[in-house]
Amino acid sequence: MLSRSISRYISLQIALLISVILLVFYYMITVVYDWGLDDSVHYFMTLEAESYIEHGTPAASNTSITVYPTYDALPQPIQQVFGNQAWEEEELYFQSQNDQFFYLMPYYNSNAGQLLFVLHTNYELSNNEMVGLSVGEIASLLALTIAVLTIGVIRNLGWSLIKPINALHEWNRQNSATKQTFTSADPIPDFHFNELNEAAKQIRHSMIEINQRNDKEKQFLRVLSHELRTPLAITKASLELIHKTKPQLDPKLANKLNKIERANTNMCATSEVLLWLWSDDLTQFNTQQVDLNEIIKQEIESNQYLAANKSVNVSLFEHEAFIEANPVLVQLLVRNLVRNALQYSADGNINIDFQPDSGLTLINPIASQDSSINEPDDYGYGIGLYLVTTLCEKMNWKCVIQQDTEQFQVYIKKLR
Repeated sequence: MLSRSISRYISLQIALLISVILLVFYYMITVVYDWGLDDSVHYFMTLEAESYIEHGTPAASNTSITVYPTYDALPQPIQQVFGNQAWEEEELYFQSQNDQFFYLMPYYNSNAGQLLFVLHTNYELSNNEMVGLSVGEIASLLALTIAVLTIGVIRNLGWSLIKPINALHEWNRQNSATKQTFTSADPIPDFHFNELNEAAKQIRHSMIEINQRNDKEKQFLRVLSHELRTPLAITKASLELIHKTKPQLDPKLANKLNKIERANTNMCATSEVLLWLWSDDLTQFNTQQVDLNEIIKQEIESNQYLAANKSVNVSLFEHEAFIEANPVLVQLLVRNLVRNALQYSADGNINIDFQPDSGLTLINPIASQDSSINEPDDYGYGIGLYLVTTLCEKMNWKCVIQQDTEQFQVYIKKLR
């Protein structure tokens, strides 16, 4: 769903509401006017009819209304306009011709025992000469007045709500940008509405919890860093001492010693970078010019044992590839890529290429599920590709991993 601005949304809703109100109001005022006009005409025509029945003559005060004892007594032009039809008592009939408007009402004459007809004639010219505003102008003026008042009221109501919401948004944005450490005693601005003030309290409570958890994680990392690095360093020193006696060892023991040394080296490098990544301290990742080709060659040579039982050929680009990056992070990234390719590749070619515009590309064939080469005689980490993607995020590189039935492909772009 697309995000929307609250102020824009409310403005559109107000505009829609006002438009509907104006249309309904304009329609209703014209309809009510017509109703009122018809009722007034009907009322005065009824008075004329009753006066005619009672006195035998119409009232002289209303010259536009004339009473005729029978339909045949009506002027011939009027009879032609209305025609001869089934008349209903006290029903108001309306017709117009040229600039004249005619109202005709049948009324029962109790003295004569038949219908008499009351005719009201109105001239459009007389309306145009009337002093004041027409019905349409009055309706438009009233609609405009209502629109202005409605806009003022709704705008004041909307702005009274939008302004505190914007203030809450800005307060939250500034706190996030400055990474301010909150305590429960810190004051919260007044956002004028209980719901917004409650939301601000929840935000502060969440920030306090996040800060507390971050502090616990940092403390945990400091302790873990010491607890991991110390035994790994002792193990590495002990292996170096044992390595000096390697010529005297039995070949089987020497092979085991090689595995232990490789595992210790990989574990030291992996744990070091994992601790760096989890600490989220990017200032320690100093960058420099790194020869990517040389690092890949070293990692292929160091991990060649993973493909000892396979017929694998590694095709590596020959040109120089210097990039600006942290050498330790690049080495760990390349190591996991190479180890993953050698360990899980089928017989065939592993292609590694680098181009300044497209980045680093690694493609290796996929071993079948029942192949024994899928179980190399080495200890795996299970986090190789996770480390690759995490390292790429830290270095602002784009990592794309694709796999089909025959190939496994990794693209790392924007290496500079």
